[in-house]
Amino acid sequence: MIEFPHTMWISRHTIRFAFNEVISQENFRIVQKFNSFLKKMLRSNLIESVASYHTITAYVKDKIDLIFLQEQWLFMQITSQVDEGTNRQLQIPVCYDEEFALDMYRVMDYTGLSFEDIKKMHMSKSYSVYLIGFLPGFPYLGELDSKLFVPRLKKPRNFVSASSVGIGGLQTGIYPLDSPGGWNIIGKTPFNLFDIHRKDIFIFSLGDQVQFYEITKLEFLEIKSKGV
Repeated sequence: MIEFPHTMWISRHTIRFAFNEVISQENFRIVQKFNSFLKKMLRSNLIESVASYHTITAYVKDKIDLIFLQEQWLFMQITSQVDEGTNRQLQIPVCYDEEFALDMYRVMDYTGLSFEDIKKMHMSKSYSVYLIGFLPGFPYLGELDSKLFVPRLKKPRNFVSASSVGIGGLQTGIYPLDSPGGWNIIGKTPFNLFDIHRKDIFIFSLGDQVQFYEITKLEFLEIKSKGV
């Protein structure tokens, strides 16, 4: 049975729900489950809910009855009525060419793994979009194979080009825009993660499952020319 999260009113119309402060698939599943529950219970009173690794911040029109919410959370778990939502499965191409893999040799030195091993491990798992932030549409994806654990750069770069794929700690991510950054860059995708002219401005949504696959530099340029 999942306990009701710790609650804190941040303002008259903003409340935060917090579970255990742990980054894990299990914790993320709980957060998704509770987020679906909130949307179902609060309906039109809910302006927006913003989920993170272990918290959900809800923006509401009117104050909510927490005791009633707790009772419903317990009841819906007992009767198995809590919906976890449907997550998309996304395939994202990555070119690991040395031109794009700016920190590949740093990762090799730190982990003791070969170039090919790093690529295979990075592509071997399906990652959850745990969080979107830092930049518009930047996905925090987890969790990497523990053998790929590499700390972020001590001195961040002043410039990382958009669509660069990086790793840091036990997470991997993709830069949606040109920006400074301290992740270890190991490749690049030809996809544009952020485009205000598309119907769906961002490629990723919270809870999506992401799988990477390798493409050549020629394939990268061909896809890039199509403006995907």
